[in-house]
Amino acid sequence: MIYEKNSYVSGSMCDGKLKLSILAADEIVENAVTELMGDLGIDGIVAMEKYKAMWLIVKNNIRFQRRPVWREEFTVNCYISDHSAVKLNIDTIVRARSGELLLKARTELAAIDLQSGRIRKADTVGFSEDMENPVRTEGLEFSRFPKESGELVESVVVRSTSLDYCYHTNNIEYVRFMLNTYDVEHFKDHDPEKLEIHYSNQSFEGEKLNIEKQSTEDGDLFYVTRDGARITSCKVKWK
Repeated sequence: MIYEKNSYVSGSMCDGKLKLSILAADEIVENAVTELMGDLGIDGIVAMEKYKAMWLIVKNNIRFQRRPVWREEFTVNCYISDHSAVKLNIDTIVRARSGELLLKARTELAAIDLQSGRIRKADTVGFSEDMENPVRTEGLEFSRFPKESGELVESVVVRSTSLDYCYHTNNIEYVRFMLNTYDVEHFKDHDPEKLEIHYSNQSFEGEKLNIEKQSTEDGDLFYVTRDGARITSCKVKWK
């Protein structure tokens, strides 16, 4: 199955350049993934109520070709491109009305049991192989991030508006925390080329998170930690 949605860049989705913001792009991908899963009848709500499990985004890799501008129309296509016993890979492609590629993404999902917290096999939470569209998009392979720490640049406390329906920190909020370490001049001078984020653990309301940063020739690495334990790892590459 291939999910498809036509949309446009609304004002709330724009950054200071009147282009689709990085956060809004991440939201488009996350919404496409969740709505695809809903159309397949295996979304998070079904997983919780029927299978006593919860889907988690494990990794997300977004590549930016061109960011559309305010009121520009675009089409989103999303499908399961690959799977293993315990993980699903979901590809999202966003194109302009002309067919021009705007951005592409790969999202890795896994399900955990609500009672034990252990990984569940995908076929125990409703997935079947006929749901897959085995066409893999090139250039979306996941990276391996270094294990060493970066320099502490900021600390944040998770507040209630950063939580999702499972009452842990929404995946997009981690991106917001990291992007907020840049000043506005940076965004005036740079456009994103790549955003890849790996989620290792969950965090909850009231917890203090430390944001560490390490700049390299190939982009900026971020690590979000809690009491020394890594919550997320992220790489942002700029044009």
